Amino acid sequence: MVTIRQCQAEDVADVLAFLHAHWKPGHIFTVQRALFDWQHSLRDRPDTYSMAIARRDGDRALLGILGYIPTRQFDPALAADNTVWLALWKVRDDADTAGLGLRLLKYVTDTEPHTTIGVMGFNQDVRPIYQALGFAVGELRHYVMPNPDIDRIELATIRATPRLPPGDDLLTALPLDKMNFPERVAAVDLGTRHRQAPGKTPAFFLGRYLRHPIYRYQCDLLCRGGYPIGLLATRIATHSGRSALRVVDYLGPEDAVPGLGPLILRQVRAAGAEYADVYNWGIEPDLFKQAGFSLIDPGGPDIVPDHFEPFEPRNVSLRYAVKTERPAVLFKGDGDQDRPNLVP
Repeated sequence: MVTIRQCQAEDVADVLAFLHAHWKPGHIFTVQRALFDWQHSLRDRPDTYSMAIARRDGDRALLGILGYIPTRQFDPALAADNTVWLALWKVRDDADTAGLGLRLLKYVTDTEPHTTIGVMGFNQDVRPIYQALGFAVGELRHYVMPNPDIDRIELATIRATPRLPPGDDLLTALPLDKMNFPERVAAVDLGTRHRQAPGKTPAFFLGRYLRHPIYRYQCDLLCRGGYPIGLLATRIATHSGRSALRVVDYLGPEDAVPGLGPLILRQVRAAGAEYADVYNWGIEPDLFKQAGFSLIDPGGPDIVPDHFEPFEPRNVSLRYAVKTERPAVLFKGDGDQDRPNLVP
């Protein structure tokens, strides 16, 4: 017999050993316990983790796990519009228990209230499983904006001719930090963004990005004509002394996307980055084109890497599966795809 229940503090050592033995030796969580706690320790339930575990009743051996990230972790006000992002779904090859993976999923969906559930980044061979479970599946589009001031790009292979995006005198960006955040975002108006999934708030950006224990994200308040309308989250990734600007999240109206181009290019130039890139689904590609981005064909000659830890000079197709009743607008910052893989 196998018992499935919520992971508790006393289970964590076994979970980390399970990751090392059955997922990946030296997984970042096994050497950076603080990151594991930040991502999975539930703020409102001390000593409880956002992870379902399956133990064999006889010897209490850990046979499977399913971690998840509820967006209410980053803003408790999202409890009524909670999104559950699945992560670390693994059953031992020798578990000898049919359907254990699906039982773990049922436990999570039954015990964690949510309006949206999804996963970001999975192998192509499990796509039929998500489809059979009623998830909408696809791939995020990947865009790139080369730095027009860089003569030779070494991190990527980009044929697109750099072009200066048209300016938008009405759109400006104000940098945010943990101290000025409450005052600056107080009047932000997200318009119809609440009609899309996953639900997000300004406080979500504070918890998810500005309070990250390892990565240093830049968050900006976007204003149009002096009125706050959205937020942008970016970070710098580096390899061999070269850098790229990763646009990991945007919360705001779609019609403001073309105006993001000059603001992002300014960050690229300030950082001396070779380019900026962004993964997205749910926003019309032409809006990114107007912002100065070019769409990357994953199987084409252009190579814009996603993996920097360790660095891999290849394109990565970022697949998603999501179940929601609202239109989905997805970025790389959703789920667990934008997290450290190496000890800093």
